[in-house]
Amino acid sequence: MRRYIIIATAILAAILVMSLVKAWQNRRARLRGEEPDAQLIGMPAVVGALAGLAVFFLGAVLLERGASGPPGKYQPAQIKDGKIVPGGFDDSADGG
Repeated sequence: MRRYIIIATAILAAILVMSLVKAWQNRRARLRGEEPDAQLIGMPAVVGALAGLAVFFLGAVLLERGASGPPGKYQPAQIKDGKIVPGGFDDSADGG
């Protein structure tokens, strides 16, 4: 679930940045007396994509930091003298 939140946040950040940059460029064009640029992919799209990638990778790194295997070494269940000895984690061994 966490990865989908990261992806959604990255996409929303990209759309927000792209919209803000496009609005800023249109405002600057109107102040210069020019017609705003109507091209679909331009600098706002590139900046928005870079912002989305940055948010995605930053979120992935921050949320996955410290995610490692459990401490200790797993010992599976065994049969000794006809009885089942339960398994578990051996905390004395370094598993990670």
